Amino acid sequence: MFGLDESNLQAVIHTYDLKDYYYPTLFPIKETGRLDWKMVEAQAGLKIAADLVSRGATIPKKTREALARIQGDIPKLAISREKDEEELTEYELLVLRATNNPDLKALIDFWAEDTKYCWDAIANRVEWVALRQISLGKVKFTNSNNAAIATEYDVDYSIPKEQKIGVATSYTAGRSGKPLSVDIPKALKIGKSIGANYKFMFMNPDTFVKFASQEEVVKKCATLVENMTGAADAPDLQTVNAYLAKKKEQFKGLQIIVIDQDITIETADGDRTTSNPFEDDVILFSESKVLGTTYWKRPIDANKIAGSVAEKVMHGHTLIKKYSTESPVTEVTEGISNVFPAWNLAGRSVLMQVSATAWNKN
Repeated sequence: MFGLDESNLQAVIHTYDLKDYYYPTLFPIKETGRLDWKMVEAQAGLKIAADLVSRGATIPKKTREALARIQGDIPKLAISREKDEEELTEYELLVLRATNNPDLKALIDFWAEDTKYCWDAIANRVEWVALRQISLGKVKFTNSNNAAIATEYDVDYSIPKEQKIGVATSYTAGRSGKPLSVDIPKALKIGKSIGANYKFMFMNPDTFVKFASQEEVVKKCATLVENMTGAADAPDLQTVNAYLAKKKEQFKGLQIIVIDQDITIETADGDRTTSNPFEDDVILFSESKVLGTTYWKRPIDANKIAGSVAEKVMHGHTLIKKYSTESPVTEVTEGISNVFPAWNLAGRSVLMQVSATAWNKN
């Protein structure tokens, strides 16, 4: 294509970033040399006390924590988009106009539309995987969430059933739930039993609205005047976090993080569904904002092939590749990445379902 070579393709693609995504923060990105990932599952945390012994006596030996490893394969993510003969004819007309009135921006915008689409699509899928797994404890690929079923990449972090819990009273059946007096203390107690000191509660916006609408949250976060006049309304995130911070002895510095994200999944038959990948009515309790690592490996597709005229640019964990076909005449753009966000804090986390008294999500 006129106006397109590897240098300006690289210049455009290197302007793309991941600032609109949560996963680079929750799962910092790390390159690996293998197509699988392996990490030590975080388990330490219990503060084991030393023993008092008589001088000259044998010192009792304590149990060494076993190193539990979680591992899996890094899947290949890929997407392709084509410009057909009609669109390419339109591009030729742009080129002709640019001959007399140079408008390289219009030319770049024409082909960069597809490169941005493919770049975003890879990041969207990594985000989807990251947020599904931390809100359900597992990820399962089906024909309703992935056009090509690849069940070998299903992941179950096997969170103990004692750490997947419900609430005393559902937040979806009214306003009589007990998040502050019963549910959060219960989660903190479970964490303490495994040596985890929870500092963050993750949830999506709809779940936060239900949480903040519970009568005891409204009353606890309201001012004295609002409570006296009955004019209190559901508090916002800043107000709830301020209350939790003020009650440090009870809530141990716990703060809420709202995951506000929408990802569109397109099935093989073209149907599209847009939703927040972080499951509704679920709260994740975690010790840290950093939950694991996003592992990636440079795809074999990025290698130079003798005789190939494809333009290829690696940026971060994603390869963007452009090439043409002659029959039919098309301009193809592909996004390719070997990448997976691995959650090593799963076994030290608690998942709470606020719509039921016991976990029944999966």
